[in-house]
Amino acid sequence: MTAVTVREARPAGDRPRPFLLAVRIATMEARHSAFVWAIPLLAVLFIYDPFRTAAGYPALWTLRASVVLDKFWPVCVPFSAGFSSWAGAREGGALFPGQFTALIVAVGISVLVLAAFSRAVSQGGVSVASLSPGGIVPENDAGVFYPVAPDVSIVQVMFFAGCALGAVGLLGLSPRTGGAGWRGALDLASGGGARLRAVATAVFAAGIALAIVGFGLAATAVVSPVTGGIEVPALRDSASGKPIPYTPVCADVPGGGFRVCLHPAFKGYLSETVSTFGPVIAELSGLPGTPVRAVEVAGQTLPPIVQQAGVDGDVTGNTPVYKFSMDGAIAQVPNAAQFQDGFQQDIVHAVIVGPIGQLTAGDNLQWNAGTPAQLAVVDGLLKAVGSQPYPACNPNALQCASQAQVMVAAVRFSMLPTATRHAWLAANLAALKAGRIPLARIP
Repeated sequence: MTAVTVREARPAGDRPRPFLLAVRIATMEARHSAFVWAIPLLAVLFIYDPFRTAAGYPALWTLRASVVLDKFWPVCVPFSAGFSSWAGAREGGALFPGQFTALIVAVGISVLVLAAFSRAVSQGGVSVASLSPGGIVPENDAGVFYPVAPDVSIVQVMFFAGCALGAVGLLGLSPRTGGAGWRGALDLASGGGARLRAVATAVFAAGIALAIVGFGLAATAVVSPVTGGIEVPALRDSASGKPIPYTPVCADVPGGGFRVCLHPAFKGYLSETVSTFGPVIAELSGLPGTPVRAVEVAGQTLPPIVQQAGVDGDVTGNTPVYKFSMDGAIAQVPNAAQFQDGFQQDIVHAVIVGPIGQLTAGDNLQWNAGTPAQLAVVDGLLKAVGSQPYPACNPNALQCASQAQVMVAAVRFSMLPTATRHAWLAANLAALKAGRIPLARIP
């Protein structure tokens, strides 16, 4: 006779509860998996560099979120890829086992990330470059005046989800998991689990199809002329082109006569903006062409020449109004001089010289710095209010230096009493702006 041992069935009440079972499984995984212990390391890396960097940026989501691409993404992706490859080799399941597998994967992913970022930035994030998570750096006012279109996010999810599904399908077709191997995926007579092979083939085909559709949609991505963001025509929502209603926050410069209005998202900069406009308006008050107020607008709504010249705004209208954007004024590292110089230079140049310049047929900027006499007065006024001189030529040029005679005249004009400067401008501005006053006649 053969003795047979029968295990007594455990009563239903003694079976472990699902929660306790999940805890037990998680505990076992934590003991045997290196991934769990890598999470604290990634958290330390995030806090040490990206988080501390973002905390020093102005309180704007576009600036603070940029650390994900600038700091965390280049560190996290190669680390995760290399770590995953090492873990796979450690468990004996790597596709390409070897002691240098992790290093090769980490370096390869790093090169791929940098190449994708470089190509995406050079193309402005349009076309297939929009698939790169680092494809475009949003402007400071992105999502403030107009909604951010979800088109790019949808396309990226489609493409990368397709790639992930394709990888899962290949894993299911691998002989290690009971499949037929990808080389024999189409051979119905090949060995392995038929059900697993069928499911894996379907998953692989669906993933490839989804990735192809995502890639195709990304190829049609363009820059929106309204919002300045990246849009995919087939996914475009008409609501994304409608402005977001808001009530501006406003304040007058000391002494009144000039009002500054900002979007409420930038209300923290209202006091600094008012104090920036105050001195220059005091110098130009009452002169023809001096704006009566300053209004913040979406950067994309400014004339193309403003964006091409890299200035903050321009003065327009029969009743002059200075319309400007905060995009170029606010830097990642707060810079009070950069903040004030751009606004003051724009207004002084508009009143003394006139338009910024013009765009040629090839969209090249023809810079209008003014005559030597005009430039001397502009620089003299800017020096008097504590701002930097106005660029004597296209700021994108490699060399841009003022003439020595202009600099001397500018210093001389800045040292005049405020009332004397204002009286001279009131009497001679029309002739100066028409180019009829030579440099030698600047007091």
